Amino acid sequence: MTARIIGGLTVALDDGPVRTRYDRDLDGKQRATLLLGEGGSEIGITVTSCSPELLDLLVDRVTELRDWATRQELLKRLPEVA
Repeated sequence: MTARIIGGLTVALDDGPVRTRYDRDLDGKQRATLLLGEGGSEIGITVTSCSPELLDLLVDRVTELRDWATRQELLKRLPEVA
């Protein structure tokens, strides 16, 4: 049995939390999951079967997002120009 998201999904990370969980699925196979949010708003991304190269790409994209957020914070500090 598999599940797919059709049409996309957007999650606002806001202030997190972001966690990892290592456990076993219903068949007893090891599972690694990236968790965003908590409680009823938690989203899990299972990375158990993806390649190390894909995880490297994920790290690169998160680094890109961090750099963007840093630039946005710096822009907020600039004085407004009339």
